[in-house]
Amino acid sequence: MAPVIARHVDLSAFRGLPLFTTEQAREARISGHDLTALIRREQVWRVAPGWYSCLVDATDEERHVLRTVARLRLLGEGAAACRVSAALLLGLPIARCDLATVEIATAGCGHGRTRTGVRVSEYAAKGGACRDVNVPLVGGAVRVVDPATAIVGMAAINSAPGALVAADFAVAQGMCTVEDIAASLKAHAGSTGIDRARAWLADIDPRHESAGETLTAVILRQGSWEFEPQLWVRAGGRRFRLDFALREYKVAIEFDGEGKYTGPEVMVDQLARQAALEAEGWVFVRLGWADLDDPSTLLRRIAEAVAVAEAR
Repeated sequence: MAPVIARHVDLSAFRGLPLFTTEQAREARISGHDLTALIRREQVWRVAPGWYSCLVDATDEERHVLRTVARLRLLGEGAAACRVSAALLLGLPIARCDLATVEIATAGCGHGRTRTGVRVSEYAAKGGACRDVNVPLVGGAVRVVDPATAIVGMAAINSAPGALVAADFAVAQGMCTVEDIAASLKAHAGSTGIDRARAWLADIDPRHESAGETLTAVILRQGSWEFEPQLWVRAGGRRFRLDFALREYKVAIEFDGEGKYTGPEVMVDQLARQAALEAEGWVFVRLGWADLDDPSTLLRRIAEAVAVAEAR
C-alpha cells in the first residue's frame, strides 16, 4: 500500500498561541487526523487530552508549565498547581527535579491518584492558601498553592535537594519565611515523605545566592569542617566575598556557575581577586555543576586543600 501523504495544514492561526484545543483546531479546519499527522511530523505536540501546542522547541521547564496550565484548565475551578509544578509557576529555581509528572491539588479526590504524567491529590494543599499567579508563557493567570506549601510538597514527594534550593531562594526573596515553611511542615504531619522533608528543610540558609551554592552546601555538610557562606575577607587593601570559607584553614570554596563570568573583564577581575587572596595565604577550591555529581571526589579535593593550608 502506498503511504498516505498528509495534506498541507495551515497552522498560522496557532503560531502565536502556546496552547490550543481540539475544538479550536476544528474551527480552523484541522481534523483529528491532521493533528495526528502534525504530531508525527513534530510540528505540534500533545500537551494534555484535547490540548496541543506548536511550541515544539520549548524547554523542559516550559513544557512542564504548558502541561500544568492545560491540566488546570481541564480540571477547572478548585484545582491548583502544587509541589514542583507550583514552584515553577511561582518562579522558584528548579534543580535536581524530575519534571515528568505534573502536580495538581484539588478537592474531593481522596488520597490522590497518579496517571501517566499527572498526579492529583486532595491533600497537597493542606494548611496552605492558594493564589492566582500570572504565567507570561501563556499570557494568563492560574491557581497555585503558596510557596511554603509548594516547597514542603516538593521535599516530601518530588526532590528534597530541589526543595532546599527553592526554599533558600524563596526566603531570600521574601516570598515566604522559615516560619511559614515550619507551619506547613506541621500542617502535613503524618503525610508521606514529611520526615524527609523536615530533615532537609532544617538546613534552609538564604545566604546561598544560587542553586549551585545551595547544593554545594549540601555536600559540605557531609564533611567534618565548619564552613561559612558569603564570608567577607580583606586582601590587598580590598574586601572580597567568598562563596564559602573554611576560616580556620583559610580555604576558599567557590562555585563557578554558568552565569558567573559574563565577559573577559569579569574573568580578569576574578583572577586578580584570587591572586590577591592567595597572597594572603588563602587556598582555593573551584567547582562547577559537574563536581556536584561526585560528592566524594569534591570532599577529597577540599581535604587536600586543607592539608596544603595546614602545611604552610
